Amino acid sequence: MKWLKQYLAGLGPDSILVQTMLSAYALSKGFRLSITKNYISVRKGAREMRFGKSLYIQIPITMSLFDFYFETIVAKLDGSKELLDFSMPGLHQYRKSGVSLYFPGIPEDDVMDTYIAWHAPKQGDIVWDAGAHAGATSYFLSRMVGDTGKVYAFEPDNLAYEYLLKNIALHKLENVVPVKKALSGSTGVATFSMDGTMGAGIQDYVVYVDRQHLSSVQTLSIQDACAEMNCVPTYVKMDIEGSEIAAIEGSLDFLKSHPIHFAIETNHVVNGELTCVALEKLFPSIGYEVKTSSMFEQVFTWARPGQATTSPRKADPTEMTAVG
Repeated sequence: MKWLKQYLAGLGPDSILVQTMLSAYALSKGFRLSITKNYISVRKGAREMRFGKSLYIQIPITMSLFDFYFETIVAKLDGSKELLDFSMPGLHQYRKSGVSLYFPGIPEDDVMDTYIAWHAPKQGDIVWDAGAHAGATSYFLSRMVGDTGKVYAFEPDNLAYEYLLKNIALHKLENVVPVKKALSGSTGVATFSMDGTMGAGIQDYVVYVDRQHLSSVQTLSIQDACAEMNCVPTYVKMDIEGSEIAAIEGSLDFLKSHPIHFAIETNHVVNGELTCVALEKLFPSIGYEVKTSSMFEQVFTWARPGQATTSPRKADPTEMTAVG
């Protein structure tokens, strides 16, 4: 089945076959889908979402989150209907917080409550936002840690990084440090599917590879990232499109002696199963407690140091691999 999805993805949004499959899928889920020269429209009742045609791969998952987006993003009134227009870059406002952020396309889900379900960063903490995209979670984390804390926002995708910088400037987030590298299992270089969407990721792990936008990016292991930043975070939010298994597996010994709280989106399939399955084995092997839950039709895994881990302490560069 994966090969079929990859084949369809490779045909592009103007393929009659792709358009037919999308329309049939939409109809089966109770939506009306229409395709114009400039965008793809998905409608249900008095609500409509529009997408740039380059975002066609993400349309099936956004259908499952259709109501959720209208509950969390302020829609515009277009005649008698509510409209969320993601067909071009724009400024979108979150309902709950009232915060507006720039996005190149579909906004990030407002799931901060989910990310901090097991551990909430506090004033003065050093935290990581791995897979920061345009910086929505970076914004909320920056407010949690305050002026005395720091957020390292890892985002290797060129377009997403551009909007991350844009939002840092918009909200004057002086405690957010952008890092244009990917967090992964080892330090080096990897091939990245760089399409500017939230599905962008290292080629070896993403479901759909955009072969027209493959590019090399620098990668860091957790251990080497700590050495480069000269600190160990107290908390890591992670949404890195399947690379989470390699990232944790590659730093098990380090994490055992340098306890960190993790909140990871594990709604990613690697080797035929959700990444939460592997993480539920890896974390307990180093004394961490772990829990997985499905929220908003996505899967999240949380992990926190247990009694087997040591007390938090500042990173000792002598214990870490040198970063080239």
